[in-house]
Amino acid sequence: MQERQTKQKQVIYDALKFLDHPTATEVYGRVHELYPTVSRATVFRVLNGFSTSGRALELRLAGQETRYDYNVAPHAHARCRSCGRLSDVEAKGIPSEGLQAEACDGFEIEGYMIEFYGTCKECVKNLSDGGKNC
Repeated sequence: MQERQTKQKQVIYDALKFLDHPTATEVYGRVHELYPTVSRATVFRVLNGFSTSGRALELRLAGQETRYDYNVAPHAHARCRSCGRLSDVEAKGIPSEGLQAEACDGFEIEGYMIEFYGTCKECVKNLSDGGKNC
């Protein structure tokens, strides 16, 4: 059965695409600015539905609040160690069919995420301009 596309879902998806790897709270903030009648619970429920249906990725990275990505194609991310910003990364050397893994102890592997880390260009610029935070 195909999922119903409502105006609220479209607004939430548009906010997800507009923002860069946002948290659910950030998506809610954007949606609330444009459509104050859309509730926080609706935004969180719809984002969960997007990740369950494969329409968005739920990014649970160590030490960070869960973030969402509308780009569901296989790709890696880079995280800024200064401000926590996430960016998409085109990683060379990873086979187009992805990495294959098999756990020896019967662990059922469902997927993987590759995370690179470093410093984003805004933080590099701010550090060179006197050490201000991003």
